[in-house]
Amino acid sequence: MLLKALYDFAHSRHLLDDLAFAPKAIRWVIQLDVAGNLLGVVDTSEDGKRGKEFSAPFTSRPKVAGGIAEFLADGITALFGLDMEPENDKDNERKRKDRDANNTAKLADFKRQLSQAYADTQHPALAALTNFYGDHSMPAFLRYGLSQQAGANEKSSWWLTTAKGEEVKLKPDNFTFQVEHQLLLEDETLRDWWRGQHRQEIGTRDTEAQRGICLITGADDVPIAATHTPKIKGVPNTQEFGAAIVSFDKPAFASYGFDQSRNAPASTEAATAYSVALNHMLATNKHSLQVGGMKVCFWARNSEDVTDVLAWAFEQPKPESVRDFLRAPRTGTEVALAEPEEFYSVTLSGNVGRIVVRHWMQMPLDSAIANLRQWFADLQIEVFSPFLFSDKIPPLALFRLACTTVRDAKDLQADIPAQLYRCALDGTAPPLSLLRPILNRLTADLCKFGPGILETPIASKTFKEITDSKTPIPPPGQSRMALIRLILNRNNQDRKDSDPMIEPQVFETKDEAYNCGRLLALFDDLQMRAHDYQLEGAGVVERYYGAASSAPNSAFGILWRLHQHHLKKVSRQGDKGRAAAEAIKRKIAEIAALFPQPAPLQPPQFPRTFSLQQQGRFALGFYQQKAADDAARRTHQAKQGDAQPNKTPETTP
Repeated sequence: MLLKALYDFAHSRHLLDDLAFAPKAIRWVIQLDVAGNLLGVVDTSEDGKRGKEFSAPFTSRPKVAGGIAEFLADGITALFGLDMEPENDKDNERKRKDRDANNTAKLADFKRQLSQAYADTQHPALAALTNFYGDHSMPAFLRYGLSQQAGANEKSSWWLTTAKGEEVKLKPDNFTFQVEHQLLLEDETLRDWWRGQHRQEIGTRDTEAQRGICLITGADDVPIAATHTPKIKGVPNTQEFGAAIVSFDKPAFASYGFDQSRNAPASTEAATAYSVALNHMLATNKHSLQVGGMKVCFWARNSEDVTDVLAWAFEQPKPESVRDFLRAPRTGTEVALAEPEEFYSVTLSGNVGRIVVRHWMQMPLDSAIANLRQWFADLQIEVFSPFLFSDKIPPLALFRLACTTVRDAKDLQADIPAQLYRCALDGTAPPLSLLRPILNRLTADLCKFGPGILETPIASKTFKEITDSKTPIPPPGQSRMALIRLILNRNNQDRKDSDPMIEPQVFETKDEAYNCGRLLALFDDLQMRAHDYQLEGAGVVERYYGAASSAPNSAFGILWRLHQHHLKKVSRQGDKGRAAAEAIKRKIAEIAALFPQPAPLQPPQFPRTFSLQQQGRFALGFYQQKAADDAARRTHQAKQGDAQPNKTPETTP
């Protein structure tokens, strides 16, 4: 079904109308005069990294065996027979010989196409190219060696001298030619000639192919593709020239005497169509997004507009747009969403030469949108900060949520974002096991940097401590807590047990774990108040959060004694201090009354241990109480005309 849906997509979007050309990044343009003399080499890139994209000839011949060059635009191996890494395999004579033979064959193929094109068209620009090749075996603008100011450990590489006289280190870039201000890629005579050549290639391929039944279209007696081309590019962890989604290269994978991709027969036309469709989607943000080591492609059967909703939802779910999305279900896409429509999604990751299909989904579009709306409703949680989060990746973006499970974003595996993506569109619950890494990271960060990591954006003082310690910047608190709430509530909904459903804001409940978290937040606030919010060093959160969230009875015994000391200290701070102490004492008493009390005037009896789910509710109770107290404090200060002290917003990279 996946390949058939891709096949239909290619036809419905007319992606097969002109397969002779494909978008290609070309960085260097070799300028010649009509006699073939070199005028210079010009850089097309705007950022000094990636060349400008052109519509370039694209051969259908398989390149697996090597020795195949593209017409008019290719790398230095095809244009000059040069090896990008000439020192590779220098100690292995056989491999070195094979590389040299491939380089020679590729150059010969490039020149053969130029000669054939000139013979057929008599185009004067091709005569200039012929003269250029006649005079140059090794172009003067290229050299291999060290830079002009080489360091001690520098390795040799290719260097290119531009028309401006600058020397630039060469990467695996593509070159093309310009003769007397005419870019040959844009010459219609040469483009028409190439279309004819491409038709011949397709005809030859189909004539030589075995015939059979296509499993994608169901058509009988059609040419079956031995290998599926073009290669699919843009999937993480695959080779630069692309990878295959269907391939068989070992006898163990074959059966019934078939070889290569004939074991899963697809017609040459269908194989090309689904590959072109995937390449089209992978090349645009409208149909794909990348999170960590995976790439997700999504599309609707007929409509193009609805994919904007998906792209926005997972990459740029800013708070105001999420609010509008939840309040006005069909805003902006009423007509498209009202029509019966099918939604498709495939999650891909790479394994060098092959592409792994991690998840395939097909469902009515209305269901997908409804599940997506519920996803954001379940992620709603009070934000702990007076400042707006201005970073380009919002807290509820899929990447941010997935990063709550790891210390550093570079450690993120494809499994986590794939699971979250699937749950968002399927409307299912993420596994409870996902709580473990989230809570472990939360505990580690709280114990090291304190409650400032819970703010969104992270508090400026905490942000500086993190950067000074050269620790990866953790995700904002909203990302962590929103995902914890979603995991707990969705799994609780499935089991229908007695655990409470967590509200977006702090709420009253008899749940012991949630109330223990609230109590720790009050103890922390009390300690900060006792030190006039100028506490230096570790506070009760840094010291006791880990123990309090897993073995509360032991930790809260100490915390209970400490809070009485802090209450006395606050009450000695004049009339305001006494009033504040009474208010905090009353709050603590209200929560403490929910726990068993062994005797009057004795501290409450707290649970001995908390399960994984209870630790999650403890974290939410702590966070929501902190957020509520902070909001109340800011409201009180605003009423008194007192500005928020010493805070500036920071961004999380």
